[in-house]
Parts: sequence; C-alpha cells; structure tokens
Amino acid sequence: MTNLLHRLNRAMAAWTGRVLMRAEDLHAWQLRPRFGGSFNPGILPTGAADWLRPNNPRLAELRERYRAMDPRVTTPLVWTEARVKADDLAYFRGDNNFVWQVRGPRGNELSYALTYYHAKAGDREGLLDLLDEDDSFGIHLFEIDGRNVSRDLLDSLGEISFLRRHAGIGAGPCSILDIGAGYGRLAHRLHQATGEDVRIFATDAYAPSTFVAEYYLRHRRAERASVVPLDEVDAMFARERIDVAVNIHSFSECTPEAVAWWAEKLAAHRVPRLMVVPNEGRSPAGISGSAEDCRGLAPIFARCGYRETQREPRYDDPLVAKYGVDPSILYLFELR
Repeated sequence: MTNLLHRLNRAMAAWTGRVLMRAEDLHAWQLRPRFGGSFNPGILPTGAADWLRPNNPRLAELRERYRAMDPRVTTPLVWTEARVKADDLAYFRGDNNFVWQVRGPRGNELSYALTYYHAKAGDREGLLDLLDEDDSFGIHLFEIDGRNVSRDLLDSLGEISFLRRHAGIGAGPCSILDIGAGYGRLAHRLHQATGEDVRIFATDAYAPSTFVAEYYLRHRRAERASVVPLDEVDAMFARERIDVAVNIHSFSECTPEAVAWWAEKLAAHRVPRLMVVPNEGRSPAGISGSAEDCRGLAPIFARCGYRETQREPRYDDPLVAKYGVDPSILYLFELR
C-alpha cells in the first residue's frame, strides 16, 4: 500500500503538483483548516451584547457624522458597510476582518508557538511582563509557555518594541496617534506597556471601528487612551501635539486619496514621526507594494515631506519569517 501511494503521488505531483497524505501523518489543524471568519463563543462582559449591536443609536450617529466628512477619506476601498457582520461587533476580537488569526498557513498552533518563543528570546525590555491576555470578545487563544497567547498580543509586542527602539516611546512624555485603530488593539496595548507620561489617541475613518473602540477602551479602563471620532480630528490637533503617528495594516486597505488625506494632515500639524506596517502582499488599490517594501505608500508620504528612516522585518530570523505569524515589514518615516 505504501509503495502504491508513493507511485501514485509521483504521478500526481508530475501532473498536478499535488500529493495525497495519510490522515495520521497530518496535524489536527491540517485536517480541519479554517477558511473564513470565526470566534470563540463565551461569556461577554455584562451589557456588552446589549451595547455592541448594529442598531445602537451611537453607531447610527457616528455613521451619519462620517457621511458628512470629506469623501477623500471616507470613500471605502475595502471597509464598506457590509465589511463587519453583526457577530463581529460583539465578538470583535475573533477571527474577522479586524484581525485574521487562525486562517491561512500561518494561523496554526505551531506558527504561534514559533512566533511566541522567538519574541520571548528577543524581549530584552521585558514587554511580555507588561502585556497580558484573556479570552474576551471571541479571541482565539493558544496556551504556550503557561500563558495565553494571541495574535493581538504577538503583533502588539513587536510593534511596541519597534516604537521603543526607533521612535523614542518610553523615553519621556509622548503622545501617539493610532490611525486606522480598528477595535483599539494597539491603543490598549500601548496603555499597558507605557507610563503615565504617554497618551494615546485612536481614530478611524470607519464608523463601526470607532464605535467598537470606544467600548473596548472603556472596558479596559485605558484612561490615557482616547478615541477620536473622525470629525473631531482637527480639534484634537488644535489642542494636542502628536509626537508619533502609527498605521498598522490600514493604509494598504485605503484609497491613495485617503492615504494622502492623512499624510497631508500629519504634515500640516508637524507630526515628526510616522510608523507604518503595510499588509503582506498587494492591496486592492495596488498601493502597498509587497511584503518586502512600501513602494506604493512612500511616494505619497514623500510629497508631504516624510522620508523613510527605518525598515525592519518583524522577524530577523528567515525561518521564523517563513513560518511565523504575520511576517510584515515595519517602517518609520520622519518629517524633513
């Protein structure tokens, strides 16, 4: 039987590029791969399901306010009204369009374990001791090294480390603006990892993201993190000096006009540093270049005076970059 399988596989590989595998030779996650969104149902905090619903008046208000904004920044490329489903509002930390977690070739327990131990080995600043994780809002967790591990935690760890090393976060008073903040993931993590002299502002041009982030940061009691609705961004700039702006996997899902709107806004208010993490691969608008570069975004930033000063892979080990969770490139641009 084994020899027959080998001969059959050689023929199939030659003709189709595919082979047959015995079920006992595969891991459980290979036998039951995930291809779409999912969440871990559990007990939501008291009142969460009542608030996080599509017909909440606050969400309707934000949608109406955003419709009155400059269409350059609000015209969707990816984030249409149908992008977030009803379940995604309550279980916003599940695997959905906010963050993919357990789908694809790097969404399995081995990739998470590899990524976690690589991060732990390089964590000279002790950031892991500052970040915790729980099972709230549908998130997918892996128990590794005696602790809960999620993509939320792993992504945030690498991004905050980059900001500390290259953008001066943690070296004194600082204000950070998270553009395209989604449900507030990074804003919450920055609040966990920084001291009382750091303030975080989270904004998004997609009304459901603003709606969810308002709830999430209240739930986390992130007193130094504020959600700024899109139509209040100018007022925020009028009263606050922003030291660093960040954009994680958002500009790649925006039109070039929306990216330019934000870059012009940052330059007009003399925001000195901009951290960007483009999506892996090419965006629907084709502006993000590839996982290896930021070609499509850099010319937009350059027109506004921003030049690349740092470029760093999320993982410095090629093997981890091949198999780890989200092997993106992290960039820092500075205003000249």
